Amino acid sequence: MADPDRPFPPGAYPVIVIGSGPGGLQVAHELDERGIGHAVLSADPGPGGMFRRWPFFQRLLSWTKPYASPAQDSRDFERWDWNSLLAAKPELRGLQARFMDGSSDFPSRPEMEASLTAFADRAGLRVRYGCRWESTSRLDTPGGPRFRLVTSDGEYECEHLIVAVGIAEPFSPPTPGIEHAVHYAATRAAETYAGRRLFIIGKQNSGFELASGLLQWASRITLASPSPAKTSIETRSLVGVRARYVQPFEDSALGGGVDILSASVAQISPVDGALRVDLKRTDNGKIG
Repeated sequence: MADPDRPFPPGAYPVIVIGSGPGGLQVAHELDERGIGHAVLSADPGPGGMFRRWPFFQRLLSWTKPYASPAQDSRDFERWDWNSLLAAKPELRGLQARFMDGSSDFPSRPEMEASLTAFADRAGLRVRYGCRWESTSRLDTPGGPRFRLVTSDGEYECEHLIVAVGIAEPFSPPTPGIEHAVHYAATRAAETYAGRRLFIIGKQNSGFELASGLLQWASRITLASPSPAKTSIETRSLVGVRARYVQPFEDSALGGGVDILSASVAQISPVDGALRVDLKRTDNGKIG
């Protein structure tokens, strides 16, 4: 007898969706609405995807403004709510706004997770949670190409595979000595960096998120990447460091213990219990 809490047992399905974050749930809902047979598999214990773990300092970068003038269940409200999933049914629209605590118009990770859980529940989405996707191979059959998936629960086959897993694996560049650095995904609790000198590779939102969150803990913070950092205010778009992370810019300008360098990392070496970072400047020696 099929377990209602563990739908989609191993087998063949027309479509398989991997992931239970916003992308996976949105696709699953659209497939349901169109009556297209499918299975949804997720390694997580519930909805949320990468938002169950990141951003490290909680707040998302996309806004939801609960008190904007359009009704929350209207299509017009989508302009003011960049986090809720889309739906034709009014009762499924604008759900993120109902979980905001008023402290920010950028949802926290728990608020985003609550919104996604509510959408999945109200839309009646079925997901096989706790099922880890391990590998994929292509099958050439008389009826055309198919995919075979190996998971922690067994093997699946499908004609169409949709992978909606966001950041699947942390990426590290091939910099000599990079194995001595800590990846964003392995960032420790903020207080463990108290009094430390920190070097952050990268000057996009993740780098400035860490710098902003660790300003009150670190003795000094250096951020570096080959290209100059630009804010979304300068680009007048979502490209660039978002305004909520500008404090490190001000601290750098006012001599507050932050250096923002345009430089590539040539090598990382352990030296006397610390790390030495050799740089190749790309800005003629200017700081900024």
